[in-house]
Amino acid sequence: MCGRASQAEIKAYRQKIHEWLEPDDFIPRRNLRPTEPAWIVARREDGLVKTLQAKWWCQRDGSGQFETKYPTFNARVEAMHTKKLWPDLLKKGQRCIYPIDSFYEWPIKGKGLPPVEIFVKGREPYALAGLWSRYYDNRETKYSFTSFTCEPNDFMKPLHEKAMPVILNSIEEQKLWLLEGDEAVLRPYEGEMEFVQLPDTLEKLYPEENQKY
Repeated sequence: MCGRASQAEIKAYRQKIHEWLEPDDFIPRRNLRPTEPAWIVARREDGLVKTLQAKWWCQRDGSGQFETKYPTFNARVEAMHTKKLWPDLLKKGQRCIYPIDSFYEWPIKGKGLPPVEIFVKGREPYALAGLWSRYYDNRETKYSFTSFTCEPNDFMKPLHEKAMPVILNSIEEQKLWLLEGDEAVLRPYEGEMEFVQLPDTLEKLYPEENQKY
């Protein structure tokens, strides 16, 4: 699973994220949560790549409202061709990458306990592989997305034994996924990773982000 992430270290995004164009209204955030808006780089149906804002909870493409009945902020790689939402988006080529600096996991079960913050080695920004969709809110076009998860690598297994996000650490891998949809890149990350144990909950560490988006 990957249900919290940081999108804050924007100074390095232009060097580390394929086709990243920093929006004028970009607000760095350390505690991005599912259903909230984040910034992604999306491949449109016409083949063009665009930076856009989207909610981290993928909707049925063309839906007339935003729903959270089923958890669709993550998509398992092994179910990408069988689950209800994903084959349609894949067929349309609606692939995206989700630029982040780190993500969080709670290796010790228990409500209210601090998570660990997970980085790639060197703590540089990277991107998660995903899919995006379009929905409508009072006839206004909005966007949503999901991020892929796969089997955990050896680093992640002690932190989360079931899954880890699909990390695309190089611009070449990000471009390959966006433009060609090569499933070979949707695999457990093979590079070095690191983590730190946080001293408190994310809500207490970043209280300014507790508002609803």
